[in-house]
Amino acid sequence: MHKQGKKHGSLSLKLVVVFVLLLAVITAGIFIAMRVFLWQIGNTSAVSSARTYSRHYAFIHTGGDDDLWDNIYAGALEKGMELDAYVEYYGEDLTVDYSRNELIDIAIHSAVDGIIIEGDAEPETAEVIGRAAEAGIPTVTVFSDCAESERISFVGFSSYAIGRQVGAELVRHYTGDVLSVSVVMDNAHASSSQDLIASGIADAFSEQGLSDACSVEGLYVNSETPFTAEEDIRDVFLGETLPDAMVALTPVYTRCLFQAAVDYNKVGDVLLFGFHDASDIIEAVGKGLMESTVSVDAGKMGASAVDALDEYLNTGYVSNYISQEARIILPREAAALMKEKAEEDE
Repeated sequence: MHKQGKKHGSLSLKLVVVFVLLLAVITAGIFIAMRVFLWQIGNTSAVSSARTYSRHYAFIHTGGDDDLWDNIYAGALEKGMELDAYVEYYGEDLTVDYSRNELIDIAIHSAVDGIIIEGDAEPETAEVIGRAAEAGIPTVTVFSDCAESERISFVGFSSYAIGRQVGAELVRHYTGDVLSVSVVMDNAHASSSQDLIASGIADAFSEQGLSDACSVEGLYVNSETPFTAEEDIRDVFLGETLPDAMVALTPVYTRCLFQAAVDYNKVGDVLLFGFHDASDIIEAVGKGLMESTVSVDAGKMGASAVDALDEYLNTGYVSNYISQEARIILPREAAALMKEKAEEDE
């Protein structure tokens, strides 16, 4: 009995020692965790105090053309900092894929000071912009408009002017037969843009006394994903006849066009006109895969959108349409740009 008592006492002592050690480890861990947490809070506070803004704008884009929209956002972000406004790219790095209109609703509930989005002709878009207006939050559309909405301003380029520029290039290829021209676009942006592009191309021919020398039609593709658009465009190249010329109004459609021409050995069989000045598109023009591409200053578009919000919030007024310049890049200029880039990379 005495030995068992000693054994029991020894075991109790060991348990006490283990408990004390475990408690010490837990206490130390909590202490370290608290120090780290407080350090993070301190750093966050320091950043917040150094980065306080009087206004908060939501920049929302969920479609393709990431390089173009990244450049638009960069211009908006920089201009926002100049004007004491933080421009947040809503929906970026989220684990849940929200639609563009769902993100607008989230921005409304977050009580942001302004919203920047790509517009379209869908009634649902006009409705959600209306909800933002009811909440006192102005919306600016960029690149594509939502004209039948309560947006305060549209920052974009003239589709008619681009049509004129493309038309001038097409006139150079006129040989006497009527040229068939397809403008590649999706249903969301078809109505107004197609008419303006077609009018611009037609007027470029009319000025040369060639009123009946071309026919322009819209080629509607499924814009749900870049892959569905690619499939629809490839189907055109696999068809029995190709139009004489095809015009793309987005970087995604542009890439689909010249890639399909290469894949199906149709380079030179159809005149291709693209959009955007990304390096791969410039390279395609420089190598003769495309006749030209349209270049717009994406950063300036983003900056103009922030300027529009700032002006409206300060004065209650802003221009309904803020036009951006667009220019045509031809093969010679594209080749020069490729050479410059190669020299910079060396």
